[in-house]
Amino acid sequence: MADDRVIDSFKRNATEEVRATLRTYRGRQYLDVRIYYLDDGGEYKPTKKGINLSVELMGELSRMVGKLQETVQAEAAAGAATPPAGAAPAKG
Repeated sequence: MADDRVIDSFKRNATEEVRATLRTYRGRQYLDVRIYYLDDGGEYKPTKKGINLSVELMGELSRMVGKLQETVQAEAAAGAATPPAGAAPAKG
């Protein structure tokens, strides 16, 4: 039997949320990050869109998310320094 604990969640849009769940199945722990949708009855149901990993891989997932965050921040900073298309170059 599985034991599920929702650790955190956030709204993705008006009808979906992303949930981080810690699951225990056959004595092993897993982390599950999945999109849930609001059904016609007002209950959230899981979709196939998500990831389920052994907790032993949490460090690898955290490292990967950190690299994604660094890349997005670097690209945003580079984009802020780049003039919009068609703009005259700065004189200096």
